[in-house]
Amino acid sequence: MAAMEEILDLIYDAAGDHQLWPVALSGIADLTRSEGGILFGQSVTAEQVYFDFNGRLNQECNRAYQERHMQNPWSVAMEGKPLGQLVLSDEVFELGKLRNSGFYDDVLRPQGIGHNAMIALAARDDFRVAFNICRSERQGEFEAIERKIFEALAPHLRRSVTLGFRLTAYRALRDAAFELVEQMADGVVLVGYGGDVVYANEMACSLEAQGTLKFKPISTWSAPHSRRLASLVRLALAGKAGGTMSVPSHDRSRLVSIVVAGLRSRESGVLREAHIRGAACALFIIDPLQRRTIGTQHLIDAYGLTRAEARVAASMSSGGLPSTSASASALGLSANTVKTHLRRVFAKTGTRGQAELAALLTALGVVKAQDARGESVDARRH
Repeated sequence: MAAMEEILDLIYDAAGDHQLWPVALSGIADLTRSEGGILFGQSVTAEQVYFDFNGRLNQECNRAYQERHMQNPWSVAMEGKPLGQLVLSDEVFELGKLRNSGFYDDVLRPQGIGHNAMIALAARDDFRVAFNICRSERQGEFEAIERKIFEALAPHLRRSVTLGFRLTAYRALRDAAFELVEQMADGVVLVGYGGDVVYANEMACSLEAQGTLKFKPISTWSAPHSRRLASLVRLALAGKAGGTMSVPSHDRSRLVSIVVAGLRSRESGVLREAHIRGAACALFIIDPLQRRTIGTQHLIDAYGLTRAEARVAASMSSGGLPSTSASASALGLSANTVKTHLRRVFAKTGTRGQAELAALLTALGVVKAQDARGESVDARRH
């Protein structure tokens, strides 16, 4: 249906422009005859909501949720639920019992909300990204037709969140910043409806020259992996959510990751303006041996860190893992401030300590690997 296609366009557009999420959520609410929706990323342990996109729900009630009710009957019911699974509030907690809670009095009653459709979109340790569409008590419980809509949207919502928060290449592509795309360590390939490559950046071309990728049509050196890649491309071209796979490099020394995503109308229009025509699908290729040091802005984009948190993360992960006091001195902050930022960084990145954070940032290319003397090591030597 046309309305569903418009919603899908909005969902994928929101991956590159987060300000579109409220519009997308409001559109989903309209499609399912609901009041509104919200998408948020939070850590219950850190008692912190790191981002939230609100589609027509009451902002005062949202603040009450963040200040006093992150632990509530609905959030408890969602613990341990598989990613992408639709959970209807009435199936996990009776509305009659919910009315006896402070959560209902402070957050739901002022809005007249009584029913919720919930999907966990991403999770790592204590960090969660969740999608909610709320209905008033007057509107009643969700019915079978709304369930089908939510279940159809779930994989696209998950893919958009992955693209928006973990793949900075997508934002560069959306903004037609091809000079940045060319400089990125990640490979970017644009594929037409016939499976032929219509654009490839320098990194992708180097993988093609080495033999890991083939461009006519897009495939890999390995027949089984080529069949898997062709299947993902077909799904993306058909408007499905695409997917992720790994392929051994041409010399079998490492695994190269490939994320396949369809291009919606907005991206295709931007590409046409940049004189790239016929692109219908994008491949993002991540080769661990080609990662270069990148700025903290990429870390901010990837994990939703504040600028201060990104600076602390980079400082605490470089130069042989400096102490809190050393990083505080270098950044002109107090040790307590550094510790506070670091706790939030651990929660957002899903890491459990300074060493694990350093390993992650090295893999991402935010900081360079260090040898035993604290000197930078070219990652290609490992």
